[in-house]
Amino acid sequence: MKNQILKISYLIVAVMLSIGLQAQASGTVVGNGGDPVFEFLRATRESMNATIKYVLNQPEEKEKFCKSDRLSEEQSQFCRDFFFKIGQQILILSSGQKPTEFVLREKPLYVQGPDGKPMSVAARTSLGPEGTIEFHRDSLRTMAPVQVLFLITHEFEHKTVIEGKSISDNERIGPFHSGRELLDAIATSIVSVAKRKGKIGSQFGIRDLFSCEASNGSGNFGAQIVGSRLFQDGNLMTYETSVGSNPMEGSIYFQEDYETILRLKFVITEPNNCGEDSNGRNTVVEIIRSKTMSGGRDETVVSTIVFPDNPICNNKKRLVVSYGQIRFACQYFASEGTTSSPFSTGLKKK
Repeated sequence: MKNQILKISYLIVAVMLSIGLQAQASGTVVGNGGDPVFEFLRATRESMNATIKYVLNQPEEKEKFCKSDRLSEEQSQFCRDFFFKIGQQILILSSGQKPTEFVLREKPLYVQGPDGKPMSVAARTSLGPEGTIEFHRDSLRTMAPVQVLFLITHEFEHKTVIEGKSISDNERIGPFHSGRELLDAIATSIVSVAKRKGKIGSQFGIRDLFSCEASNGSGNFGAQIVGSRLFQDGNLMTYETSVGSNPMEGSIYFQEDYETILRLKFVITEPNNCGEDSNGRNTVVEIIRSKTMSGGRDETVVSTIVFPDNPICNNKKRLVVSYGQIRFACQYFASEGTTSSPFSTGLKKK
């Protein structure tokens, strides 16, 4: 009977987690911890794709697209017409059989400025459909999702071709003084639609996904649980990710009686984004007895194991903890970048 109560209770939690994940502005699942900045790029690419598809498939959006107080009527019409010629090309380049690859660079990136001199930029790409899009990591890590969406859209516009030609930043085109002005006007409109239609959020986040099993000697079940990642420095190299630490996170439990449960909690501390310097890297796994009281819940740790490792860095590592016949086991299997997250993903102040 207790197992049936547990399975029904967890099914409800799992459905709620699934709905929560789908409700986020954007996300993409990858099979490793990865560089957080790279996952932010992946998530923003999905936001761009979703926004462009929406604009191309909604007739009422065509009339509003590129309308701005900063543009003349002639410029707005030219901007609108230009986008509807290249929109499908961007989708093919971004999400086709061979999508354009993103590359993160540590060193500064330079392009030729309007005055012919080198100019430092956050991103660059070659003109035309071939080649990657390069991004400067330090520039991106402090940007909001809307800024990264603007940047990605601008770079993909450079890779499209109209009448055998791709648009550069410094050449004059139509009623615009430069290609940069035209491409920026289109990117601004994409960002505007994405914000209005909930395709982009206000903050980046990383969710870590774990496959977990629970058994009590007479029955067992499995579940996928989402952990929230909390970055602790501006470089996004140091973080904590956890399961069962706050109400927004999932967990699994066994019912001891109608007032008491035994639940799983673990906290992963990562000092260097899975780099060689592992000083301080560990995972604390606990079973907690949680009892309903008149003033809230009374919680006591009944079993603890500390692993000197991070299962995100070593995805073959299983986190196992037991208490009597109760046994929980979890293994990391993917991370998801998102442009909007209900979890605490802001930088923790030192």
